[in-house]
Amino acid sequence: MDDWSEGLKDAGVIVTHGVSGALLTTFGSGGRVDLLTPSDVVGVQASLRALSRAKIHYRVIGGGSNLLLPDEGYRGVLLSLSRLSSLAFAGDIVTVDAGVRLPLLAKRAAEHSLAGLEFACGIPAEVGGAIKSNAGAFGDMMSDVLKSVILINAAGEVEVLGVEEISAGYHVSHIPEGSVILSAVFHLRRGDRAEIEGKMRSMRARRRQTQPTERSAGSVFRRVGDTPAALYIERTGLKGYRVGGAELSTVHCNFIVNKGGATTEEYFAVAERVRDRVEKQSGVRLEYEVERICSPRSN
Repeated sequence: MDDWSEGLKDAGVIVTHGVSGALLTTFGSGGRVDLLTPSDVVGVQASLRALSRAKIHYRVIGGGSNLLLPDEGYRGVLLSLSRLSSLAFAGDIVTVDAGVRLPLLAKRAAEHSLAGLEFACGIPAEVGGAIKSNAGAFGDMMSDVLKSVILINAAGEVEVLGVEEISAGYHVSHIPEGSVILSAVFHLRRGDRAEIEGKMRSMRARRRQTQPTERSAGSVFRRVGDTPAALYIERTGLKGYRVGGAELSTVHCNFIVNKGGATTEEYFAVAERVRDRVEKQSGVRLEYEVERICSPRSN
């Protein structure tokens, strides 16, 4: 164990060296990384202090959707909040840790006859990452039911921000730079459990019909105003275009799927071909929705 990480075990932090990036992302690519997995707020604060003292660059990761890691590995540390996983219900208010997966949150809300999170039943993300990206589906977004966010700010202090303070928009929220989301409070509404669960079954069925089942990182490109990126991509005729193990899905053309052993570079080779073709045909330069994590530059 490196010197900088000594003592973290006493704070309940699991330190793992050389984890395969393929195990940490839904697309399944990326080289070896060092991973910190704290179990509570104290562990998160201890991790941040240790990384700051050692001047080690880090990134927080959630469920690994909408995220690509470098094939050569990440020269820094990834901080996973997957062990922050408690949920608490009090009437129509739900307090949820950042590491809770959205399908579980939606399921538990339905069990308590609480409506508003049905759209989240098929999103492969954790609460923290979903808030940061203001994840949504079927016309609904996290910010529609979010009340407040509890985070550690850049000064290492625990802070509470109301939803109006993070200026959430379409697939974006403005979490202060250097902050780490710990948990969130949602305000749901009372409903009929059978109705809620029926709606979720319908949404899952629609996803299966309209989205690929292979490993992917979710939507590749953002909407252009109110126009889905897929409308521009469809015109390119590139469905099925493949580089190595990465293929532009034949089911939904705003997804790139891993057909087996795909690398991050292959993913972006496909994506850039699509961007260039769309720009030539339509004069529109598509913006990425998926995030590419790059290693920090050496001094």
